[in-house]
Amino acid sequence: REMQSCTVDFETLVLEGKASVENCNELIRAQALQGRMSDAMKTHDTMKLHGFEPDAETFVSLLLGAVQQGGPESAELARKLFLKMREQLISATPKVYASLIQAHVRARDTPSGFSLLRKMEDERIQPDVVVHTILINGLVAEGRLEQAWEQFHSVRTWKLIQPDEVLFTVMIKACAQAGEAERALNLLDDLRISGLYPTDITYGELIHAMSTTRDHALKAFDFYRQMQAEDLPVSGFIFENLLRACAELGDAKKARSMIQEMHELGVGLGPVMYCHLVKLFATAMRRPHTSANEKVQHLRNAWNVVAEARRVWANELDWTSMLNEVLGVY
Repeated sequence: REMQSCTVDFETLVLEGKASVENCNELIRAQALQGRMSDAMKTHDTMKLHGFEPDAETFVSLLLGAVQQGGPESAELARKLFLKMREQLISATPKVYASLIQAHVRARDTPSGFSLLRKMEDERIQPDVVVHTILINGLVAEGRLEQAWEQFHSVRTWKLIQPDEVLFTVMIKACAQAGEAERALNLLDDLRISGLYPTDITYGELIHAMSTTRDHALKAFDFYRQMQAEDLPVSGFIFENLLRACAELGDAKKARSMIQEMHELGVGLGPVMYCHLVKLFATAMRRPHTSANEKVQHLRNAWNVVAEARRVWANELDWTSMLNEVLGVY
C-alpha cells in the first residue's frame, strides 16, 4: 500500500532501508500507473545503477504504464520497453507478453497482439488464460464477435485452457453486444458448473445482456437483487442497463424506483440514461389498453425528460439518439 501511494522515491527507499528489487518494482508500477513514465524510467535506471538488477517484473510494471497511456503511442512505447528488456538479457515471461499484448490491444492493434501470441508460442512460452482473455476482449471491443467466439472455443477445445471468471465475463459481454440474452444465461450456467462465481462485473454484463430484450428484461432485476444480497458494488453502468430494461418493459414505476435507489447511492443520471427514459415512454405508448389520457401523460413525461437532459447534459448528449427516441414516442 505504501508503494502504491507513490509518496516515496528511490532515495527514500534507501534511507529507510527498504530498497530491494521487489520494492523498486512496486514503486515503478505506482509511478507508471499514475502516468509518470519519466519517473518510472528514472527509478529503473537508478536501481540498476545502485546494484538492484531489474527483472521481468520490473518491465511488467513499466509495460503497465504503457498500457495505461492507450492509443498508438502505447504500443510503440511497449515495443521499446520490450527491446530494452531484451538488451538486458532478461527472459520474457507470460506476464511480460500479456502486458505487451495488452498495450497493442488498447491501441486497437489486435492483429499485432495475435502476432505476439504466435511469437510466444515460437519461444515455447505457454500463453495462459490471461493472454487469451486480453486478445478475445480486444476482438469483442472491436465488434468482431464471430472471431471472438472462434477464439474462445479454440482455447477450450484445442488448447485445453479452462476459462476463468474474467474470460466468461468477456464472452457474456459479447452476448450483450449481440442481444443474445439466452446465450449469456447459458454461459452463466457454464461458469457455475466450472466451480466459479460471478463477480460484480459479470453481473453487470449479465444485466446488460438481459436488458437488450423484452423477454429477458425482468431477469436483469433478479441479477441486481442478487448483487445486493452478495453485497457487491453497484456502478452507474449497472443502473444504466437497469433503466434500459425498464425501457424495454415500458415500466415507469420500476424506473422511478431505480432512480430513487441511484439517488440514495449518490449515482447521477448520465446522458444515455435520459435516452432510455424517453424510450421507456415510447414503449409505454404501445402497451395494450393504454388510454388516451395515459398517452398524453407519457408524451408530456418524455418531453420533461428531454428538457432535463438538455439542462444537465446539453453538450454531452447524443442528440441524434435522443431525437430518435422522441420520434418513437409519437
